[in-house]
Amino acid sequence: MTHALARWISILAHPFVMASLMALGAGVRSALLVAGFATVPLAALMALQVRSGRWGNVDASRREERPALFAVAGLGLLALAVYLAVTQPVSPLLRGLLAPVGLLGGAAAVNRWVKVSLHVGFAVLAAATLIQLESALGWALVPVVPILSWSRLVLNRHRLTELVAGGVLGLAASLLTGI
Repeated sequence: MTHALARWISILAHPFVMASLMALGAGVRSALLVAGFATVPLAALMALQVRSGRWGNVDASRREERPALFAVAGLGLLALAVYLAVTQPVSPLLRGLLAPVGLLGGAAAVNRWVKVSLHVGFAVLAAATLIQLESALGWALVPVVPILSWSRLVLNRHRLTELVAGGVLGLAASLLTGI
């Protein structure tokens, strides 16, 4: 029962969900763009990697599985940034892309030594960003962070230091972009 609950929490507070909530802060069109350029390609990568046996699960739970995840996410976000720079250079989403790029870049930079929790990182990033945008949803996400952290521990996906690293990177990414 505990394991099943932890799994559902992990799914409901997945980085895809958190990224979508942040993008919705800039509008439905922004959320659809994030989905098209980043979420859908990442979901396809995850399905392909798990189906082929290269990954043990869709969370890319081993450090050696993560470079492909970082590459696809980075390319998707870069493609979205180029698209926005050409079509909507004053879009709030364009500036907002700096935060997930910073989070993913930081996690990729330290991946050799620590497997940063992207679940916690994106939950903290979403909460902090939405709070800065004066959205009540940001405050509603704050209590999700410790619950999500508990679930990642129960599922044996992370150690405490990896959860803390995710939270620190998520907060730093949000604050540094100054949304």
